[in-house]
Amino acid sequence: MKQIGLMGGTFNPIHNAHLAMAAAALEQMALDEIWFMPSKNPPHKSSQDIVSEELRSDMIRLAIQGAPQYIFSDFELRHEGTTYTAETLKRLQQEYPADRFYFLMGGDSFFQLETWYHPEQIMKLTTILAFSRNGETDRQMQARADELAHRYEADIRLLSMEEMPVSSSLIRDRVQNGQPVGALVPPAVEEYIRTNHLYKGSVTT
Repeated sequence: MKQIGLMGGTFNPIHNAHLAMAAAALEQMALDEIWFMPSKNPPHKSSQDIVSEELRSDMIRLAIQGAPQYIFSDFELRHEGTTYTAETLKRLQQEYPADRFYFLMGGDSFFQLETWYHPEQIMKLTTILAFSRNGETDRQMQARADELAHRYEADIRLLSMEEMPVSSSLIRDRVQNGQPVGALVPPAVEEYIRTNHLYKGSVTT
């Protein structure tokens, strides 16, 4: 049985904080692998703001190359329509019944989890690995974890990582304004963004 961490999201683009979360989960939970699983049509974001799945997938592959425990997964991309985490977890359980999945999320998503599609199913099907990413205090994170554990019998682990003020939207804004992003993304991703003229003016979809 493998212990597999799931990193979901649009990855528009992938950045160093994503990789730091993955590294922290590997170390603190002794996971076997981290699957980077880009979403196809996330329900909470406009597709007009997202570059194509091919471009996002290329950037993920570049970011994780040379790290054997980091796996690119097109599991959600293979399914048409809007991608919901609850449905993805059901399909994963059906296809990989011997494995155990852990779902990584930052504090912003952690506090919004009950607004997601069927949050009770998410918390039934996976262990949540939550990180403070936007200034949430340890006390706030613990109180939220206790609340969800009581309400849903959720298995939640609070993990720690270095504070990194980086987001995909910040990277897109900096590129559009002609500012450097080399400190925010892996070098290969920075080069890919530059050579493919991503995030400048209208978005490639």
